Amino acid sequence: MKVDLGVLALLLGLLMFTSLWAVVPAGDLGMTSAAAEGLDNPPVVGISQQHGAVFIDEVVIHGMVHDEVEPVDLQWELLSDGEVLVNDSMLETLFEATSGHDGRRSWHWTAEFDISPWNPCACQLLVRVIDASAQLAEDRLLLFGRSEGDELPPSLLLETPSMASIWRGELIFMGVAFDDDGSAPEMEWAVLAFRQAQYACARGSLSQSLPIDDWNAASEAVAPNGGFRIVTPTDDLEDGWFLLLVRAHDGLGNHSSVACTSIALQNKPPIAELSGPYQANESERVTFDASASDDPSWGRDGLQFTFLIHREGGIGAPDMEQGERQVTFTPVREGNYTVSVIVTDTSGLSAVNSTTLQVSNVAPRAAATVDGIPFDANSVIRLSDSKQWILDASATVDTENDQGSLIYTWYIDGEPIFLGTTRALMREQITDDSKTHSLALSVEDDDGVRDSLSTRFGIVDTPSDPLYEEPLGWSGRIQTAVGGYLNMLLLFTLAMVVIAFVTVRLTNVEREGDIPRWIPKSMREQRDAEDDEPRAEPESDEDEDAAIDD
Repeated sequence: MKVDLGVLALLLGLLMFTSLWAVVPAGDLGMTSAAAEGLDNPPVVGISQQHGAVFIDEVVIHGMVHDEVEPVDLQWELLSDGEVLVNDSMLETLFEATSGHDGRRSWHWTAEFDISPWNPCACQLLVRVIDASAQLAEDRLLLFGRSEGDELPPSLLLETPSMASIWRGELIFMGVAFDDDGSAPEMEWAVLAFRQAQYACARGSLSQSLPIDDWNAASEAVAPNGGFRIVTPTDDLEDGWFLLLVRAHDGLGNHSSVACTSIALQNKPPIAELSGPYQANESERVTFDASASDDPSWGRDGLQFTFLIHREGGIGAPDMEQGERQVTFTPVREGNYTVSVIVTDTSGLSAVNSTTLQVSNVAPRAAATVDGIPFDANSVIRLSDSKQWILDASATVDTENDQGSLIYTWYIDGEPIFLGTTRALMREQITDDSKTHSLALSVEDDDGVRDSLSTRFGIVDTPSDPLYEEPLGWSGRIQTAVGGYLNMLLLFTLAMVVIAFVTVRLTNVEREGDIPRWIPKSMREQRDAEDDEPRAEPESDEDEDAAIDD
């Protein structure tokens, strides 16, 4: 899978940081000063006596306590093999010393008791202080109680690791060991895989009878000052609970009690699992889930999750989310996103898993009206002959991230004239009324994706109006009056026929009156005689015509 180099670099940096952080003891992260107002740091107790002191009867031990206020409890306990032999309070022995430079107060204390009833004793003195907030601190001292002629085994105190520590890498045993004659004892150690390890120790000593066959020798592990340090690898150990055991011997068969502590070994990193969508649209909420991540040995409890979200080609550091097992976000730009999860266990070991999300841009959907009339590419809009018309594209929709950055461009006859969602088209901007005009809108988002609409419009009562009619001439008015061109043609034809008939008729009458005809003499004389006789008036035109014919 191709992952952005910048993301890889950041992941490596975070892994190094978490690894370094994991090995710092918790005590080293405390405040450096208690002077700040309102702080309540745990108390600190210290013993002035050196380890390995030998007492016959009376024991007097001094030390100091440091805290903001006087402790509510301060006790000592004498321990042997993890058992409390005797204890007492030291509150009455406290007296305040000069306050330190950090603003904390200090008190001296003294422990006094007779050790002879428990001689011979390879013992430990435990001092415990508790403050008003129930915070406590402890310190221990190795000492011997011996009467004349007593034989004593060595004594030791295991200081590191502390009980129930979360551990990884090499095991390091640290503490102090002394023999009563001041010589350095020999050391032996053992590591046992034990599910109930945290319950097998009491006050730093082994409290259960366990078969231990494989003791490992650590020769010359004890320094002249009594301190010892034993290091052993853990590469061959499986993760789990372990019981750490240490004992000292003088080479003569005398062994100390067994000091013990428990650790939770975590050498193997957790398994990071990440699930989520592979594709999404801009402004679409997406969720990536790492809940299936696991630690095979220790389970999911205690795992910490860090999500990194980075867009390929993006500027700046990836977005980071910590704490939850899921991350939900809304991508606002198209592109390829790398989503990574860093799963860290309680020891600081981490595992990384990444996936890629492809985010697609959603094109805007343009919507527009002119004077309240929606655009229609299939018809011509008829606009009233007014001073202005309102162009409105506010109904255009896009994803939330792009809605406020859309670019609206209006065109008249292919020429851009306006930018903006709503504009007023003035009447004087339409200079040619002889034709219809095109009106178009282009909407573009920040990724350069566009949508457009177009329509045609005309102005009522102008030649640009698709229903406009030219004024009628003389022939047009006649045509309209008679109900159409065909009717006008029929009437014209009929008129021509009538005119032709009348013309022929008149022509015939004129010919009969003007052109002389030859009549025989006998007929002419008879007609003349008839003309001299009186005639009766014809009763009708038909009779007159008949007489003429005769």
